[in-house]
Amino acid sequence: MRFHRAHRLQNLRRLMAALAVLIVPILGLFGASPRASSSTLPALSPVSASFLASGEGWALSTYHCKSGNCAEVEKTLNAGRSWTSKPLPTQLQKVINSYNSNYVPFGTLSIHFANRQDGWIYGSFYSSASSTGTDVQPKTELWASHDGGDSWTAVDAMAFGMKFGVLSLSSNGGQVYALAWLTDQTFGLWRSSTAAESWQTVATPSLPMAAGGTSMEAALVFKGTSGWLMVGNDRGVTGSARLNSRGQWVKWDAPCYSVGNGFVVPVAYSATSLIDVCTIGGFGGYVAPSTPSYVKPESNWIYSSNNGGSSFAPTSRVVINNSSLNLSLYYGIPASPAPGVVLMTKLVGLGQTLSDHLYLSRDRGKTWTLVYATPFAPSQQMIQNAFFASSKLGSAIVQTTDTSSMLIISSDGGKTWHKSTV
Repeated sequence: MRFHRAHRLQNLRRLMAALAVLIVPILGLFGASPRASSSTLPALSPVSASFLASGEGWALSTYHCKSGNCAEVEKTLNAGRSWTSKPLPTQLQKVINSYNSNYVPFGTLSIHFANRQDGWIYGSFYSSASSTGTDVQPKTELWASHDGGDSWTAVDAMAFGMKFGVLSLSSNGGQVYALAWLTDQTFGLWRSSTAAESWQTVATPSLPMAAGGTSMEAALVFKGTSGWLMVGNDRGVTGSARLNSRGQWVKWDAPCYSVGNGFVVPVAYSATSLIDVCTIGGFGGYVAPSTPSYVKPESNWIYSSNNGGSSFAPTSRVVINNSSLNLSLYYGIPASPAPGVVLMTKLVGLGQTLSDHLYLSRDRGKTWTLVYATPFAPSQQMIQNAFFASSKLGSAIVQTTDTSSMLIISSDGGKTWHKSTV
C-alpha cells in the first residue's frame, strides 16, 4: 500500500487521461535558478497557488530546463499581473529528483501562505526504489518560509510524528494546522504558531483510512473561530471533525454523509453558514430514508447548513445544460466568493473530444452561466484548486496537457477569468 498525499484528481487523471506534471530538480549551484541566466525563458506550469486578499500571492511552478524539468516559487504583489521568481532549495530539488518514476503526479506538493511572511510547501515523495526492487516508504515533505518565500527551511515533520506525508495544510487565527498520516492506517492533526515551527498533536475523533479506492485525501476549512476537517477518497469520507466553541475537535458528520457520503469539500461563509454539493447515492448508492423523495439518486444537489454544519439540507438541484450529471467535483469545487454565488465545473463532450466548463450561479444554484472553458481535446483538460482569497479575487489551476498547466485568475468574483502571466 502506498501512503502519500495525492488528491483524487491525480487518480482520475490516471483513469481517464494519465495526466500529470513532469518534475525533476533544479541542478543549479546552491539552488540558483537556471531561468535566471536564460535569454529565452521557458513557460511555467503552476501546480499550486496561494493568494491573500491583498493580492499578494505565490505559485509553485515547474518548467522545462536543460536538465529536464525544474521547479521554483513565483511571487506576485498585484494579484498575478506580474511575478518574481524565487528558486527552491537544492535539498528540496534533490528530493524531487529521487522520485522513483518518470513523473511526479500533479498535487504531490502544494503551497500555502497564512500571511505575507509565513508559508509552507508540503506533501510527500517516494525515494528511488531499492536495489532489490522493493519500494521504500514515502518521505514527508514540509518546508517553511518566514520571509515571504525568499528562503525555505526543511521542517523535520517525522520528528513531530507526521508519517508518510502531509495531506492538507491550512491556517487560521495565528495558527497553522496540518493533516498527515499518524500511523499506516490512521491520520492525525497537528498545530503550530504560524511564526515558528512549534508543531504539536491535536486531539480529534478517529480518522481512519479507506479500505479501498483511490489515494487518500484530506481537507481543512476554517471561518472565524470555527473549523471543519475531512479525510477520505472516492469511496467517501472515512473521518471528519469540527472545531467547537471550546476549541475542541469533536465528531462531525460531513455534509453528504446521509446521501452517499461523497468526499466533496464544503465552502464556509461564516462560523455557522456552509454549502456543499452532494452526488446523491455516492459510491455505494446509500441514501438515508429521511431524504426527501424528490432528491433522486445520481443527481447533484447543493446542500446548505445554517447551524455550523450540525445538519445539512438540500436547497437546490444543480442543473446545467438541462442535466444534473457529469459534474467535475475535483479538489476546490464547489468554489464560492460570497453567499449565494457558486462555481461548478462540468465535463462536456464533443465527438471524441472533451472540455471542462466552469459555470457561475449568482442565485444559489437556480441558474448557471458559462464563465470559462478549456479547449476541446482528445485528453480531458481539468479545472481544479479553485480558491477565493476575497469576494473578488479568485484563482484556479487548469491542466492543459499531460505535461503543462496554467493559472487563471478572476478579479470580479468569478464573472470573468484570465490567464495569469506566471
